[in-house]
Amino acid sequence: MKKLLLFAVALVVAVSAIAADRVEVTGTNVRLRLQPSLQGEILKNEKTQKPIYPKKGAILECYGESGDFYIVNYEGTTAYITKQYTRPVGSKTAKPSKLNNTAPQIAKNTSTTAVKKAAPAAVIVTGTNVRLRSGASLKSPALQDANGNNLHPNKGQKLRCVGEQGDFYKVNFAGLTCYISKQFSVPAE
Repeated sequence: MKKLLLFAVALVVAVSAIAADRVEVTGTNVRLRLQPSLQGEILKNEKTQKPIYPKKGAILECYGESGDFYIVNYEGTTAYITKQYTRPVGSKTAKPSKLNNTAPQIAKNTSTTAVKKAAPAAVIVTGTNVRLRSGASLKSPALQDANGNNLHPNKGQKLRCVGEQGDFYKVNFAGLTCYISKQFSVPAE
C-alpha cells in the first residue's frame, strides 16, 4: 500500500512538472541564457550590456525543456533558465504573470511592443539552413540546441505563425516561440 501511495504521489508530481506552462524563479541573480548551457551567452541589456536577472518569485511563461534548462519567455525574448533555481508552476495554480517591470528593455526589436494582428496562420520556409532567432532582428541570437548547433527548420516546412514584427514572422518551432525572416518564408495558403 505504501509503494502504491508513493507511486501515486510521484506520478502527480511528474505530471504537474510536465503540464506546467510557467516557472517561478526561486533563486536570486539567476542568469537567463541564449543557449541551454551554463556556458551559453547570457541575456544582456542592449544599451548597458549588463546581465538581466528576473526577480526572485517572478513567474515566466514556459515553452518546454532542454536538458537541465526550461525554455522561457522574458519580455518577448525566448531564453533558457536553469531548472536548479526555478520550479514549475501549473497554469491552474499560477499567479498572474509578473515579470520584472523595472528591468530595462532588452532591445527595441525584442521589447514588449505590440505584434500586428494580421499575421498569417502559418508560414512556409523557403530557404535552406534558415536561422531562427530569439528576437525580430538579424542581430538577435540564433536559437541553438544543447550542443551549440543552430536550430534550422527544413525547406518547405510549415510553421505555425503567432504574429509578425517588422521584417519577421513570430512562429512556433519545436515548442519554441521564435522569429523567422520574411526573406526566407512565405505565408501558407
